[in-house]
Amino acid sequence: MTAVFGVLCAACALLALTGLALVAPCSVPPITGTCALILTFAALGVVILR
Repeated sequence: MTAVFGVLCAACALLALTGLALVAPCSVPPITGTCALILTFAALGVVILR
């Protein structure tokens, strides 16, 4: 169940980045770095809980 939640969070983040790239392409690089950090913490949380 925890892994499903992690995959869902990753999919939502990628969908949000895709929408951002369509609306404001110049702001994608800084937000991508922040999103990568958040996804890293989410992955660590999934690994710790498993």
